[in-house]
Amino acid sequence: MKIINKFLIISVIASLVITSCKKTEDYYISPNSPSSLTMAALLSSVEVGTMNSLEGDLARTSSILIQQNTGVQSQSQAAQTYGLIEDQFNNHWGQIYQNLENANQLFEMAGSNNPYYAGISQIMSVLNWGAATDLWGDIPYSEALQIKKDILQPKFDSQELILAGMISTLDDAIANLNMNVSANSLVPGSDDIMFNGNISSWIKIAYTLKARYLNRYSNKGNYNPSAILNALASGITSNNDNLYCVHGGGNAQNQWYAFENNRGYIVSSASFVDSLKLRPTDLRLQYYFSQNVNGDYIGSPVEDYNDEDTISRFGVYLAGSEATPYPLVTYAEAKFIEAEAKVRMGDATAYASLNEAMKASCLEVTAGAYDGFDIALYADSSTNLSRVMYEKWLSMYGQIEAYNDYRRTGYPELTPNPGGVTNVIPKRFPIPQSERVNNPNAQSPAITTPVWWGL
Repeated sequence: MKIINKFLIISVIASLVITSCKKTEDYYISPNSPSSLTMAALLSSVEVGTMNSLEGDLARTSSILIQQNTGVQSQSQAAQTYGLIEDQFNNHWGQIYQNLENANQLFEMAGSNNPYYAGISQIMSVLNWGAATDLWGDIPYSEALQIKKDILQPKFDSQELILAGMISTLDDAIANLNMNVSANSLVPGSDDIMFNGNISSWIKIAYTLKARYLNRYSNKGNYNPSAILNALASGITSNNDNLYCVHGGGNAQNQWYAFENNRGYIVSSASFVDSLKLRPTDLRLQYYFSQNVNGDYIGSPVEDYNDEDTISRFGVYLAGSEATPYPLVTYAEAKFIEAEAKVRMGDATAYASLNEAMKASCLEVTAGAYDGFDIALYADSSTNLSRVMYEKWLSMYGQIEAYNDYRRTGYPELTPNPGGVTNVIPKRFPIPQSERVNNPNAQSPAITTPVWWGL
């Protein structure tokens, strides 16, 4: 595998621009300067790189595939017709592995004397491993990041092995973050862009991520809903605990905002907009999308995609301004996971968790303007897996997790684009061309082949 080991991200500003047409090498400088190799610089680096990877084109493409948005031009239109091609993802693959390399360097530098830095680096690693294996399935894992051992063409490991490794890493991260502050020679502060050194917040994120990835086993014999609920009990407890990609002005701007203002290849989807409009009081519609020229919210059909003035575009939730935050792990997600686990184990209180998830989403999406109490009205008899996943699809707009959930559960029931190059919604992204060409161990499964945990 081609690992860009000789470069290091250190620029927070440069890394937050749109990167779909830029080489990831442009954002790195040589780490030969000792002043670069500090834990603070590495932590900021891996956080910025991770935000750049998880917020950008991977998320936008995922949102098109599951009909939250519609691609109407250029590479976005290609995604609309399921025309995912290998070289489309070269830079994204390279950047994720660079993030992992930086996180690994931070972990090694932290050692046993800085468990807080080590724990955060492990969480950042899991976020990147998770994105890579969720989207591509089997990937280099156990032999990746081993350039010092001259392993330049690592083997592809099974997603099952990777998932188990990620959960184990989260357990280690939790142990590190629960160490007494006195066990640390240095502690994170403003170099922690996401939480400003708040270790209790990172612990909650680690537990919530553990629940997310334990939930990946829902189609497997070792699925354990009780373990999921146990993890959630120590996880996020309100929207105040949410993990976001954070932004500022200038080049450190929200990628959805930058994309919409510079390209505008994506509009709203009729499937998504029409579903939201079934409940006229659901104010999230007004935050997800902008009104069209007629003052209405209209989505583009999946098969008759267009970008005319009658079609709504991004609203203020994801693309309101250059400083708009982007959600990575949220309280709403945690409560949806809880509701799903309870449904699968036959717990009659699943409806309460589902209603709380919906209310958390409404408050988060509208910045507190709408509490969702008038739509969060599920009762025990009406709560099942299809309803949980339908509401989660409406709530996790623009997030990769929504695409993961669809492939894992088959919900919501979406009609594939009849004009697509395949007759099913893609079940994975193609292995990037750069990896397939440079690594003889690379696999090339069809995009219609489910990943290990998928349907």
